[in-house]
Amino acid sequence: MSEIFKDRHAKLGCMVLRLFPKVMQTILEHYVNPPWLKRKYLKQDFRFVFTDKEIVLMDKLPNMDEFTIEICYKILRSENMLDEPKCKWGNVPHDTEIEIADDIQRLVNATSSIIGIKSEAVTERYSEELIEEIKLMVTRIDCYLKQDTLGSMYNNLCRSETDPISILQDLTRVKPIDKSLTNIESEKRERYSRLSIPIIETFPNILRDVIRTIMPAKLLYQKCIPVLKTFYPEQQTNIKELQYSNTYGSLDVTLIYQLLRQFSLIPSPTKGWGRLPDKVDINLGDDIERIRFYRNKLAHRSDTKIEKNEFNEYFDEFRGIGNRMDLNFSQTTNYEEQIIGYRTCGVDTAMQAKFKNAMKEIENIKLRYEKRPIKVYWGESFDRSLMNLRSLLKDTKLEGRQKISVQIVFQNDADVESNIEVLNALKEEINEGLIGIEFIVATEGSVVLNVDILLEMFETDDKLLTTLTLFLEKILTRITVFPTETIDIVLLPVEENTQWNKPKTIGEQVYLEFDIEAHLLENDDIMVEQLRKISDAIFKYSNGGGTIQNITATLLPIDLAIENGTLKTYIYTKSTDKHQYLHVSASHPNSVNNAIPYGLGIRV
Repeated sequence: MSEIFKDRHAKLGCMVLRLFPKVMQTILEHYVNPPWLKRKYLKQDFRFVFTDKEIVLMDKLPNMDEFTIEICYKILRSENMLDEPKCKWGNVPHDTEIEIADDIQRLVNATSSIIGIKSEAVTERYSEELIEEIKLMVTRIDCYLKQDTLGSMYNNLCRSETDPISILQDLTRVKPIDKSLTNIESEKRERYSRLSIPIIETFPNILRDVIRTIMPAKLLYQKCIPVLKTFYPEQQTNIKELQYSNTYGSLDVTLIYQLLRQFSLIPSPTKGWGRLPDKVDINLGDDIERIRFYRNKLAHRSDTKIEKNEFNEYFDEFRGIGNRMDLNFSQTTNYEEQIIGYRTCGVDTAMQAKFKNAMKEIENIKLRYEKRPIKVYWGESFDRSLMNLRSLLKDTKLEGRQKISVQIVFQNDADVESNIEVLNALKEEINEGLIGIEFIVATEGSVVLNVDILLEMFETDDKLLTTLTLFLEKILTRITVFPTETIDIVLLPVEENTQWNKPKTIGEQVYLEFDIEAHLLENDDIMVEQLRKISDAIFKYSNGGGTIQNITATLLPIDLAIENGTLKTYIYTKSTDKHQYLHVSASHPNSVNNAIPYGLGIRV
């Protein structure tokens, strides 16, 4: 190979080894104050992880003379200190795009090209075009920074003699800059911020509008007085404000949801309270339930990184909620338009911090315990529940109550269905000990375990965490498909945002008296179908609890007496609810089949 190719390559290598780091150091120092950067570093307040070599460099702050191209690039990008290039990070800027971010991207691209090309491929044309591009780039940056330092350095390097062998050896030790890492992570966090805006800004206003149209604030306060002590102290304070302000501005999503549900101010969601509706369920109660679900799901995350597909799914759901709410309020609101705007509006660093902090205030999920590979997180709602529970434990054993139910959420499970199948199959084996799995479900790419923990295990944090660790280790020996080195687990109270009350006692047997057309009892198939419809109606108009539990019902012998042209029959059920009555009026047909079955048992 001709030495001239090596000389050209070495000349370009000098730019990478000597000029480019200085360019990036100069730009970084223009945007940040080195002492401030040192304080930020000491607080570990960065959105990316430093390599071991970068830690050595950061330890030398406020001196940045040895900073590499990559560390400057990562800091500038991760902190959003300059606008994104028009071509977006990681791409090739057009010749007409000459902002400082465009030139930084050109520098990164040139670095990758020079360290990646073989010396024999460095033609005269390639060298001349790249040298000219570098000259224009440093001239623009000098102009932007109002100096001539970089241009002078460039000219000196072009005139100076080089040692090709030494330079090319040094060039082989330069690693390509990861142009996508910081960009991807930053975009994921920005998506979280964008999702946070409707959660913080729009959803509370939707619920306030809903409850405002149902009842004046002062009247709702009067309804709350008899049960005020069942709310948390801060909720009691907010409820008391209703009598003075006569507005709902002091109430958040959690409290409005609780009031709508507790006082049955709107019809129940299609699948009942506390369950995510299906896509076809679009009643007012369904969208109220969606608001609660998505708000809690985002607030309960152990990280603030949202993938693109997940982001699009969230916003589609949010937009649908906004559209239906606008229709509900006869187009006097513009919720859908607001939500559409949040998807693409400008989000600078200050806005990201604002909404991230606002989401933290909702739940403030924190890492509370770590033992490889387990990381256990929980937030404010679980802390409050623990505090209330421990207060009750001091005075009583909760009148015979032995266990408390909590949720354990394995976030971002790669193989949800397979893991659920494995865990359900081994439920009895896993339950040997102090914790028992009640049931296991899948939700949005996570495995959710509802488990019962003995009361004594809540007495101290150490007891709780030790118990959790032993239990989770049992689980992890049976699940081997997690793709990461660590597993994020979030711990939640099962009945979130309610105090730890003593368990509901089993209520009295419920007798349902109703009238039915006689021809509907002509044969078993017809009768069973009608009983199924009756049970569905009972669930629909009950308090929602019946939708998630089995109830055994027995059809008692029919009283053959005919009253006012109808047959009379009874169903008696075992239920935890108060007495519920269902009356169905029907005309008596002219003929009746006397083959009436006795004691038919159905399970619904």
